[in-house]
Amino acid sequence: MTPSLTAGRQHNDSSSQSPTSPLNAHSAATDPPVPMKDEASAAAPRVASQPLSGHSASPSPSGSSLSQRELELQRKRARDRKSQQAMRDRTKWTIHTLSEQVAVLSAALDQRARDMATLEGKVGYLETENAQLRTQNAALQLSLMGRRNSTGDGGGHDGAAASAAVATVSPGSVHSLPSPLWELYPKNTPPSCLADQILQGFVDTIRASGTGSGSAAGTVVPSSPRERARRFSLRPNLCSLLDRQRRSDDDISNVVADVLHTYREIEELPKQVAVFYIIATLLKWMVLLDKQSWDFMPEWLRPVPSQLSTPHSLWIDRIPWPRAREYLIAHPEITLDDFAIPYSVGFKLNWPYDPASVLLPSSFNSNGTAEIAINPVYEEHMRQLRHWTVGDAFRQRFPELTRLIDLDSGQVTHQTVVPSPHTLGKSPQQSVRSASHSHYSPA
Repeated sequence: MTPSLTAGRQHNDSSSQSPTSPLNAHSAATDPPVPMKDEASAAAPRVASQPLSGHSASPSPSGSSLSQRELELQRKRARDRKSQQAMRDRTKWTIHTLSEQVAVLSAALDQRARDMATLEGKVGYLETENAQLRTQNAALQLSLMGRRNSTGDGGGHDGAAASAAVATVSPGSVHSLPSPLWELYPKNTPPSCLADQILQGFVDTIRASGTGSGSAAGTVVPSSPRERARRFSLRPNLCSLLDRQRRSDDDISNVVADVLHTYREIEELPKQVAVFYIIATLLKWMVLLDKQSWDFMPEWLRPVPSQLSTPHSLWIDRIPWPRAREYLIAHPEITLDDFAIPYSVGFKLNWPYDPASVLLPSSFNSNGTAEIAINPVYEEHMRQLRHWTVGDAFRQRFPELTRLIDLDSGQVTHQTVVPSPHTLGKSPQQSVRSASHSHYSPA
């Protein structure tokens, strides 16, 4: 085949394979046909311009397909890159949006938590204020009840036995003494237990030191009663009772707390506070021997005649029931070892509320020392002897003593047959007559 014909065929093939645009199609439709001669003559120079070699200059079918695949691959890679970039942009935007949402929600949650904390603080304050108002109301009601009982309305039992006992003392025992009642110290025997040794030694040391040079448990003893009253506050402080590592300004409270820590049988907080209260109050009067501390003591805790005239152990003075103290003094065969555990485990205060409510939150005095006060409702509660009772184990162990305790606390009346130190060894008829006429009858 001649070069001219080859060039013409190639030209025709390329013309037939190339797509015809609308513009070209319009031109082909409007222009007149061109003679083939001109096409041959036009193709001749192009053939002449190609190099004369043994190989054809047109690409082979395999090379053309490879170029197409490479082109498509490049286009696909470009599209993939764009898609990946778009996906990365969307992911970054989504993360940014979610981060903003999380920040907004976190701020809202923090604000809600602060609002809740504020509301909880207000609720706690209102609950505390409400509890204080309830406490004041209950204390007022209990105080009014105690006053009615003490005036005889309702058959008051608190302090009636002690007052009647002192009023019926025979001549030559107490009334013959020139000193006031608050200056009459109980007649105690030498200490018979560790607690008596500590408490009695503390009192004796203070009362024996008139120069101010004596000391007990590291305490500088005041030289005058007025200075002693200033040194030993009237109300006990429970800091050292609740925490052994803390000490209060009141040395009597510290000593009583140290003694009470040895009473492991007394586990409940209301019982611990009650025992601490009566021991500290009694010890305060024993140290000061003044009218103020005497008046502060409950009437039923004040000494009865047998305590002033008959030698006895100091632990008997700490028993709350007056008739029980007289019974124990009249029966020295009942020792502390026999009495301590049944009493410590068996006595009750019958506090109907939460045990933790017997105390008020601690405060600090001018010296920076913490002070824990007794709830006034509970203080009024335990100052009324009718709330002091004993359990079944104690009743089985000391039945006669239990009947005296029930009489003191108002559980029974004076018409019940009650053995007493004055009726022991008598017939039941004589006991009934003696009980009905004895000084054990409530005033």
